[in-house]
Amino acid sequence: MKREVIQDFLNLPGIAGVALMDGRSRPYFFGVDQALNFQQKEALAQGIQQVVDTTPEGFGSFEFQFTGHQVYIYKLQHGIILLVLTGDKLVQTDYHQAISQLQGELQKDAANAIATFRLMAGNITLTSQNQWAAKSGIPDSVSTSPAAVAPTAAPSTTTRNGTGRPVQPPVSPLPSPPVTPAPPVAAPPPALSAKEVVLALNQMSQVATHYLGNIVVANYWKSSRPSVEWLLQFQADRSAQFTFKPATTTDLSHLLSSEEEQWIRDWIAAFVSRCSKVIRDFQDILQQSDLDTRQKALLPPP
Repeated sequence: MKREVIQDFLNLPGIAGVALMDGRSRPYFFGVDQALNFQQKEALAQGIQQVVDTTPEGFGSFEFQFTGHQVYIYKLQHGIILLVLTGDKLVQTDYHQAISQLQGELQKDAANAIATFRLMAGNITLTSQNQWAAKSGIPDSVSTSPAAVAPTAAPSTTTRNGTGRPVQPPVSPLPSPPVTPAPPVAAPPPALSAKEVVLALNQMSQVATHYLGNIVVANYWKSSRPSVEWLLQFQADRSAQFTFKPATTTDLSHLLSSEEEQWIRDWIAAFVSRCSKVIRDFQDILQQSDLDTRQKALLPPP
């Protein structure tokens, strides 16, 4: 496979970059360094592999949105996955003709195609990783030392027969402390219902899909779910929308126990952490979204 074929495809208006994945080694990205940073490329590659692994055999291609770009995925022969990252200037008629030609070239000689991508993109991936690490360095923290404690003045002395003896000050009785009434104990918030949990999860999904797309968000929920059988009752479909499918006779009015609520909190915390690897201020975005007070209370502490 000639490098000119890939370069001609990248020169097409609206093409932000391409990547080739074989499921065994690291993805070979080319031309996406101005659109995605290293961490976003890693998250995108992991999410795509999860989606492809769970996609029925009949699906040869699909698309979704990721950080404001339209992403096209093509399943080729021998387990190879072609990724195309596009922007707003894409002309669909020109794109369909060019992508058909590129797919044909890739499937003529899969081994040669992977070698070509490795040659063109291997060094770029390593350089991008080093640049990302340099940009995200943590500044040195400034330590502060506690202030010195001022010494207590020694008591004054008088002299008797030339001998200094300390004079003890008179002891005055301590005043009685004021009696402060105990503050009223606030009643604990009512327990969450399964319906409230479903609404909260769907609200968070709606915020996340705006940046990552439905398929990626649905897979992030699935991969971040703790290994607790009870949580399997909350299922996200391919559009990242949740439904409650109880394993027993309970329904949406079921009130969560403290242990069940903690499982939900752990799941949400893992999901927020996963999304934050791509959207660094994702938790702040959730806090500023339309989540109500009880839904925001489920978020992990900042």
